[in-house]
Amino acid sequence: MNNFFVKHKNGLSAIIFLIILGGFFAYSKMQTSLFPEITFPKIKIIADAGQQPIDKMMITVTKPLENAIKKVQDLKTVRSTTSRGSCEISAFMDWKSDIDLSKTRVEEQINQIKNNLPPDTQISVEKMNPSILPIIGYAIEGKGISAIELKKIANYTIKPFLSQIDGVSEIRIIGGKEREYWLSLDFTKMTALGITPDAITQVLSQTNFIKSNGYLSDYRYLYLTITDAQVDKKDELENLVIRNNGKGIVTVKDIASVEIREAKEYIKVNANGKESILIAVLKQPNSNLISLSEAIHDKLEALKKILPKNIKITPFYEQASFVNDAVKSVTDSLLIGLLLAIIVAVLFLKSVKASATILIVIPVTLGLTLIVLYLTGQTFNIMTLGAIAAALGLIIDDAIVVVEQIHRTHEEYPDEPTVSLLQKAIHYLFPAMVGSSISTIVIFIPFVLMSGVAGSYFKVLTDTMIITLVCSFFVTWLLLPVVYLLLSKKENNSEVKKEIEISDSRVTLQLNLIKLDKFRISS
Repeated sequence: MNNFFVKHKNGLSAIIFLIILGGFFAYSKMQTSLFPEITFPKIKIIADAGQQPIDKMMITVTKPLENAIKKVQDLKTVRSTTSRGSCEISAFMDWKSDIDLSKTRVEEQINQIKNNLPPDTQISVEKMNPSILPIIGYAIEGKGISAIELKKIANYTIKPFLSQIDGVSEIRIIGGKEREYWLSLDFTKMTALGITPDAITQVLSQTNFIKSNGYLSDYRYLYLTITDAQVDKKDELENLVIRNNGKGIVTVKDIASVEIREAKEYIKVNANGKESILIAVLKQPNSNLISLSEAIHDKLEALKKILPKNIKITPFYEQASFVNDAVKSVTDSLLIGLLLAIIVAVLFLKSVKASATILIVIPVTLGLTLIVLYLTGQTFNIMTLGAIAAALGLIIDDAIVVVEQIHRTHEEYPDEPTVSLLQKAIHYLFPAMVGSSISTIVIFIPFVLMSGVAGSYFKVLTDTMIITLVCSFFVTWLLLPVVYLLLSKKENNSEVKKEIEISDSRVTLQLNLIKLDKFRISS
């Protein structure tokens, strides 16, 4: 590596410039989220069977589902919780298994026994990852608006409006009230008319539908016919015909009174001491948290223009704020570290050039780190940002050690040019740099070998730390001397001029001495 930095100064300078540009590009393209995109080997199955009692739920729903799930390959443990009308089953798979394939296998086994379960049993199967957690939550309050109308606005106005945003996976409506029609039967009138409760139940089950009746052709036109038997209003239900046998028409209002009531809800939501509705926004796995949050805020401002003025939407949870705080923490750590590094370089090395070298090298190291993280598919999250913040001190330490060695070599050999001093300082310090970097990296190897949930998160942390330290080693080994050399260019020119002036003065002095000797000889 004789005169390596001089021969390849232009190429290494171009690499420094490209690393800085690549760092900005990677920073703008990397996804942001609160947690790393880790899919745990856990599949959750939730079954809803209405109001069935627990003992019947265990026999008819939970046990059949458990027996079906046990047939899935790579299954380790099955845990279930049964309550009135619902059950929750957690299937823990092997960490080496393909969780998407395991989810498909679970769904296949459930579909095989679905006909044996109670009618109208709703089953959902989800794999566990951070994307199932809401990223933003809003509370909706409506002054003077009933809980039924408020939930209707949330379901049919707010939910479709927010679902249009690119990157949104699901909009969940939590709380509120549903509308129910209650019939209070008059058994005296029913007995007189010969109508039983079963007859009323049968009529009600055969209405409230939309059905296609086929097509009707009329010359060149084809008409689609449908039967609309939906019941949306109280008077429509009251005028529903129970019997028409030639003796007269009997409607619901003849034998019962109809009331509109709020359906029984098992979740009650209060915001600011008032009953309200919560809206939870879930993002797609690969969407950017920060940009998605900004898009939701912009869409919400447009939504407020079409909603009634007495409806108030206030945020109660925003995941992006945690990521912004983490980014701000890393930025503050970087700025404080740069300031302290410059102060140390000025006070102890007493060199502005050394401080400027450190100031340039640290952003180059971070830029190279971001490029590698982007290429390996990492995202900005609390683990990667925490690792970068923790590694900043080591990055600054590497830069200060190399600069101090160059400065020390310069003091030991003041007459030698900067080019040879750089080569000599790096050659002397290279074994120590390799040993220091390796001894720091091997500390994180046990964390990489961890398993389970903790191991998955720590693996992201340790991978980021190792990438940052390796990038710091290569930057301080190959690029820092070039930065120091570039900053020494003017100084080297001035030193050359001084040497030329000194040599000229020496030649002049020698000529004068020769002339003086000749004069003495002639005299």
